[in-house]
Amino acid sequence: MELRITTTPALIGIKTTPGKMSIQQPKADIKMTTKLPKVEIHTEPVKVQIDQYPCRAEIGFKNYIDLTKDTASFAKQKAMEGIARIVRQGNEMAAIQNKTDVIPEQAEENAYHLFDKEFNFDLIPKSRPKIDFIGGKVDIKPIEGKVNMDVGVNKPIIDYKMGKVDIYLRQKNSINIEYVGGRFNQLG
Repeated sequence: MELRITTTPALIGIKTTPGKMSIQQPKADIKMTTKLPKVEIHTEPVKVQIDQYPCRAEIGFKNYIDLTKDTASFAKQKAMEGIARIVRQGNEMAAIQNKTDVIPEQAEENAYHLFDKEFNFDLIPKSRPKIDFIGGKVDIKPIEGKVNMDVGVNKPIIDYKMGKVDIYLRQKNSINIEYVGGRFNQLG
């Protein structure tokens, strides 16, 4: 007996749709304010005081008060010297017991020697001027700057589409049996 068997296998089909994902990250919102630093500088100018009065007084340039005092002192000294000379000369004349003639000596002294002067050379001024510095202060005051930041964080935007897998039967399985022979023997 001749048989023909034909089989068809089952076929599975797979259809896939890939998943999609997109992510967008918006930038953060930043608000920033700044206060600039400052430096405040206050200065007081320097004043220089130069007192040349002692130097000028040595060469005779004095104020009227000091000049009056010096002139009065000098006049008093010369008056005392004159009184002392007159008293001495009077005592010499009164001393008649010495039997000397003092009038010619006193006349010569009063005429010539009374006005004898000595001269001396010197360099003036001898003292230095007084120099004083007043003020000249510098006050430095730094003022700090500030930075204020306000940061707003934005969440990411995520768009997701799921993927898909479809499984289906593309071809059914089958078995086909056929008799292909000529005759059929029967025993019997």
